[in-house]
Amino acid sequence: INKRLLHESQAHAGDAHHAHHVADAHHAHHAANAHHAANAHHAANAHHAANAHHAANAHHAANAHHAANAHHAANAHHAANAHHAANAHHAANAHHAANAHHAADANHGFHFNLHDNNSHTLHHAKANACFDDSHHDDAHHDGAHHDDAHHDGAHHDDAHHDGAHHDGAHHNATTHHLH
Repeated sequence: INKRLLHESQAHAGDAHHAHHVADAHHAHHAANAHHAANAHHAANAHHAANAHHAANAHHAANAHHAANAHHAANAHHAANAHHAANAHHAANAHHAANAHHAADANHGFHFNLHDNNSHTLHHAKANACFDDSHHDDAHHDGAHHDDAHHDGAHHDDAHHDGAHHDGAHHNATTHHLH
């Protein structure tokens, strides 16, 4: 299955109020075999599953949306080799970058301008589009204004990530980009 197609159809429009956060559940964000990963706070084999948007064997699992050995690392809050990067705030070889705040070469293979104060390692996306300082509604993570997917001490309704207020699933507080 085309991962991007899966992301577009299931993640952002599939049979749920917020498919980005829903997989056979109101908020798959916290559902096993759903938005997040199995064998983890979230579930594997799902939108955010291992080898998915998020990762298994982690808050979000390894080989998932977020990264291992990082703020959102594998065997950690999030997963490695995933949507977010391993060895980074998010995951390496992921939607957000390894050894950086966010990453490329990931589940969605988008290119980001990192705004991490410590590391700025950037993995080039292997597919589709660039998010460099663009405005989007779906996948923000850090300090953005949204309603759905926050995680860390932010003003939101569902699942915040890094103290931001936003509408969809924001990633970069410093940058806006279209999905």
